[in-house]
Amino acid sequence: MAIVDNPKSPLIAKLEGVHLWHFEGAPCAQRVRFALVERGLRRGREVPWYSDKPVDCVGEPGRWVSRHVSLIKKDHITPEYAAIQPNMVVPALVHDGVLHIESMDIVKYVDDHWPGEKLIPADPERLNLNDDLVTQAKALHRSVRFVSFRWGLRSLGKLNAKEEAQLKQLEQQDSPEKMAEFYSGFDSGTIPQAVYLDHLRRLEAGYARIDGLLDGDGRRFLTGATLTPADIIWSLSVLRISECGYPFAEHYPALADWYGRISQRPGFREGVMARNRFLSGAFKAKAAVENLFGKGLRQASQLPVSA
Repeated sequence: MAIVDNPKSPLIAKLEGVHLWHFEGAPCAQRVRFALVERGLRRGREVPWYSDKPVDCVGEPGRWVSRHVSLIKKDHITPEYAAIQPNMVVPALVHDGVLHIESMDIVKYVDDHWPGEKLIPADPERLNLNDDLVTQAKALHRSVRFVSFRWGLRSLGKLNAKEEAQLKQLEQQDSPEKMAEFYSGFDSGTIPQAVYLDHLRRLEAGYARIDGLLDGDGRRFLTGATLTPADIIWSLSVLRISECGYPFAEHYPALADWYGRISQRPGFREGVMARNRFLSGAFKAKAAVENLFGKGLRQASQLPVSA
């Protein structure tokens, strides 16, 4: 469990109830919002992410306080946010003064600590499959970043020189995100196309496995009859890569049907998309134009890795 024992930010100890630092379009934060809704916790007040006003420090029963961190404004690469989330990513969650920072650990924490129907299956066989699928999806986290920056965000994702210097200064040497290294290559345009394509192929191998699982016996969800964390993490990978223009229905029809079912879940509709429809739609529209002119992810999916 990724709990920060001695947070650097004095804000953490002041917080009561559930507080979530997140960004609407960030897949890792979307995982947590999805799970919160499915487990019966609804979105509550919106407060500035840095606010320590007494009224902003107390949550409401059954709701979480929204502390929105703008990745567009680069709120996440400030000293104040690094003191909350040392990896400078979203999400971070505080429950009664205890800080949690890894998205799927947060999902498990939420599932363990609130009453109601559990997301994590009790059946050992289903549990083993869920854990295996979650582990695989987590291992592909950086591949989602490479593909979505190359074919989704493009120049919108770049840092300026001041921001890049700030990131290098703040990032911990042992950070699993390796953000400074990534941005150094992305901002300078020195990451070879073959590297991006290799990350795309890794994702495709994962999607092929999911498609095969679903096509094999017609199961509704990845481990059987009910939604699990595996469905959450993989569906948000699909959302992000579909926003880049990837033709899932053509390559993985069983996966596409499953994703259609997932997209009707309350956790997806309310937790993921309620305030993200415009941004998600804008990226999909941009990707459609790029595919139309032969410069998008559809065409890249047909290229050899050596291209």
